[in-house]
Amino acid sequence: MKINIFSILLLLFIISKSFAQSGSGNLKGRIVTARDEAVSGATVQFRNTLISTQTDSDGNFNFIAIPAGTYVLVVSNIGYTALKQNLIITTGKNAFLNLQLSESKQELREVAINISKKHYHVKQSSSATRMDISLLETPQSVQAISSEVMHDKQAFTLNELASSFTGMKANNGNGSFTMRGFTAYSPNDASFLLYNGIRGNLFLWSQQPLLYNVESVELLRGPSGALFSEGAPGGVINFVTKKPLAESRYNIDLSLGSWNFRRASADITGPLTKNKKLLYRAIIGYDRSESFRSDQDKENIFLAPSLTYLFSDKTSLNLELNYAHQKAVHQYDNGTFIRTRTDGTFDFNYYPNNLTIQSPTDYGKTNNSSATLSFNHSFNEKLKLTVVQRAVRNVLDYTDHIPVGKIRNDSISRGYQDWETDRFSLQTTAYASYNTKTGSLEHQIIVGADYNRYGWTKNDYQYKPSTRISIFNPDYSSDIPESAVPAEESDDNKRITNLTGFYIQDQVSFGRQLKALVSLRYDNYDGKETPLSDRDNKQGDELQASGWIPRVGLVYLPIENLAFYGTYVKSFNPQTSNNVLSGGPFPTRKATQYELGTKADFFNQQLSITVSVYEIKYANILTAAPTEENSHRQTAIDGTRSRGIEFSATGTIQNFNIIAGYAYNEHIILSTSAYGKKGDRFANAPKHIANLWLKYNLYSTALKGLGLAGGVRYVGDQVGLISNQNFVFPEYTVLDAAINYQRGRYNIQFNAYNLTDKHYFTGSRSSTVAGGLGDPFNYRIGISYQIR
Repeated sequence: MKINIFSILLLLFIISKSFAQSGSGNLKGRIVTARDEAVSGATVQFRNTLISTQTDSDGNFNFIAIPAGTYVLVVSNIGYTALKQNLIITTGKNAFLNLQLSESKQELREVAINISKKHYHVKQSSSATRMDISLLETPQSVQAISSEVMHDKQAFTLNELASSFTGMKANNGNGSFTMRGFTAYSPNDASFLLYNGIRGNLFLWSQQPLLYNVESVELLRGPSGALFSEGAPGGVINFVTKKPLAESRYNIDLSLGSWNFRRASADITGPLTKNKKLLYRAIIGYDRSESFRSDQDKENIFLAPSLTYLFSDKTSLNLELNYAHQKAVHQYDNGTFIRTRTDGTFDFNYYPNNLTIQSPTDYGKTNNSSATLSFNHSFNEKLKLTVVQRAVRNVLDYTDHIPVGKIRNDSISRGYQDWETDRFSLQTTAYASYNTKTGSLEHQIIVGADYNRYGWTKNDYQYKPSTRISIFNPDYSSDIPESAVPAEESDDNKRITNLTGFYIQDQVSFGRQLKALVSLRYDNYDGKETPLSDRDNKQGDELQASGWIPRVGLVYLPIENLAFYGTYVKSFNPQTSNNVLSGGPFPTRKATQYELGTKADFFNQQLSITVSVYEIKYANILTAAPTEENSHRQTAIDGTRSRGIEFSATGTIQNFNIIAGYAYNEHIILSTSAYGKKGDRFANAPKHIANLWLKYNLYSTALKGLGLAGGVRYVGDQVGLISNQNFVFPEYTVLDAAINYQRGRYNIQFNAYNLTDKHYFTGSRSSTVAGGLGDPFNYRIGISYQIR
């Protein structure tokens, strides 16, 4: 494997070097207004070519390896008059242009022009380092998926978008995902989801996160505790939400599809005052769908108003509110039945796809809300301050049926769960960035502090035995146990956890080619669970944990469009349970990652390629260790090790938009215990995952505005349960396709998923009785209209 890895790295270096030296020159520049203010997001294009880019937040643009010749450079942006500039690119020369755009009253025409070409490449991300640096200079594997990809795929939830990320997959129909072989899912601590780099997941573990107000989705691979206190070992997902704009835009989207799917959304934004200091945005969404599975009926209402006030070009204040209401017959899908043969093997095709373990009497009602207030101020070009306050509340009321024991004679026993909970998260984050020099070294320093108070004020849970049903001929008439039946398990408590963290980070530049990133964080957890009645089984649980989290990274850029990097990072999370009755308190869960990789930008920075190799060790996983004196005893074990290699490519090649990826991962257990045997494969962790999405856009023919797309998703076989290594879900390959036609302000689109109607399983939860079932062939039709 080492030979293959370094061969790839060498090939990327040679290709990049040849691109930079074969009869070409470079061009840099800066775009400003008449008031000498930077113009960000302006389109800079060589006319009659596909060479194009956009200006960054400081108005800068950069072209590398432009073929020598005479060109016309066109600069355009919404609200400004397009600018044309004649120029000559000379072999081996590095030219620089200072250009000025004039404000235009013909804003609507500029909108119609600029939406014609859509690109997949996201060049910048401040989430991984909280610094405005390019992904190329970030010493971590980071992949960003833009709103254009979501639109082209008609992906409306994170579950539907997950396969666009290299090495990531959704395990089932709720909020469970695999990244680098680790399962990111926890009812008590869904800590792998961020919003604009801030803790506070809007959605519960039982839901598919919605994307109505999401501009882009970022996957930060590996532990990311140094900045976020997030200890998910496989990676962290960050949602970048849509912000108010200074120009008026009104969009409406409608979608229809299989299983009575219907969806409508509106997105309106613009200034509220003539001086454009007060901006607004309002996003409204509604969807409802059924399923090929029995009794799967779900309805979502989503509201996301936001305001931005620009005190000056140095100071801004943003308020964003989110409200998500969900009503469902089944809060989530517990999976479809799997038959165990007499020889211990499994028949994944025996039971019909539509049959569910749950009952038509089940229901789920969820109300999620959040408010985020962000303040940004630049004291000068060197010193900037950001303060964020985020509050989240999740209220859930649901009932659910789960399988108990094994299937016998095509019948199954079930348990009944009744749960009401009221959860919250209050996050305060403040950090300052400072640019300075010490001799020839340049520093970008981040100093910050976090305070997170989270938990629940209500956690009323009861488990009771329910009826046994025939799988083929179920009788649900006695599904709900009588109220007089005593609960076998019961929770009735509240829990408050206080997390305080401090961190410092410095990116040191040793000239242009070599950069080092050093971070150190200290976190302290203090939590307590309090019973609210005698019904509570646990009768209290306390948490005290603290520790240091380091990160060290190096980036070497031999040329401008190629980087080699290495990183070392650790993270820790407190245990979800430290109950003394179970043997607690327990040592914290710790992850340690080593990663090496290379990144390269091709085709004038329109296509980004990343290759990485990594090893992650995850220690202190809790497992059952009962004794005669204590049948509930648990213990912390050595844990697991995940190793792998990943390749990803995202961007544009001429008329093609592309997302491609391949991930090899080996995730095994390091010691023998009740958790599993040494060397056993981890659950829901396939060794091979590959994905490809390719779209061809017609820009200059009689069929201008037509787009054709196709995709393939491959997932290798995967163990469904650590304790039974023979329970293996088969590999699967799924094909998708799409066609769209854009004319002026209209876009009509047709997507078809699973073209071959492949029968496949996505993963399991906690038994060999059921597994998450992938969707059969289905389709969606979408129409979008930009009013202004």
